[in-house]
Amino acid sequence: MNDLKLHYDMADADYFNYPSASNSLLGKLKISPAHLMEAIKNPSPATPAMRLGSAFHVATLEADKFEKHWARGSDLKATTKEGKAAKKELAMQYTPAKILKPADYDIVCRMRDSVLAHPVASDLLEGAKTEVVAMWTDEGSGISCKSKIDALPGDDGYLVDLKSTIDASPEHMAKAIANFGYYRQAGHYLSPFEKRDKFYMICCEKKPPYAVAVYLVSDAAVRQGQHEVQALLHQWAECIDQYGLDGEWPAYEPVVHTIDLPVWAQR
Repeated sequence: MNDLKLHYDMADADYFNYPSASNSLLGKLKISPAHLMEAIKNPSPATPAMRLGSAFHVATLEADKFEKHWARGSDLKATTKEGKAAKKELAMQYTPAKILKPADYDIVCRMRDSVLAHPVASDLLEGAKTEVVAMWTDEGSGISCKSKIDALPGDDGYLVDLKSTIDASPEHMAKAIANFGYYRQAGHYLSPFEKRDKFYMICCEKKPPYAVAVYLVSDAAVRQGQHEVQALLHQWAECIDQYGLDGEWPAYEPVVHTIDLPVWAQR
């Protein structure tokens, strides 16, 4: 039994500022401890792609919040008197980061509609709690952990994650699961739950026809992800013991590395 706690209405800022191990931070640690510490001390600002992804999540999973807090920018030219007035009016009602360009706002809405119209995706999301923050302490390493679950169904044994992508085909997503560490995310998110062992991904393309595909991360991939998470959490704990939270955490080994062509480029 662990100390898992679920929070159903935690603000994004509170979640991101909470000093615990997330999948994204574990990805930094996989590069090196120095990359992890840099990410903790100096988080990167949100990119336009990240903003669009956030809007897509809110529009699909929290329709009321999207309607209330996100806005479609004006179609009027910003250099005209009317355009300046429209921009000023929007700025008085919404935070700048949540005013989307008209084209981006329309894309988000098309993606949302595509997901909700998909029979399998809509069934997975039906009745689920959304944007649920999980917090727990890893028993093996003692490291505090966190995750933000896109959709948490009632009594079913699975979690659901919503992803935007340039290509939702099986070929592309198989590579994405490895390249972006989605297998590790699955392992991390499932690890504190005793009765949940399935991780579904709803993937929606960001260009017409905004195609949707649903994937179940295999048991083997989840196990590999959990094994990697455990190794990284133990490395995290060792770095704390050896360097402290204010010390200089190491980057790459200070040796000469022999480098070769990747396997796919070798003849």
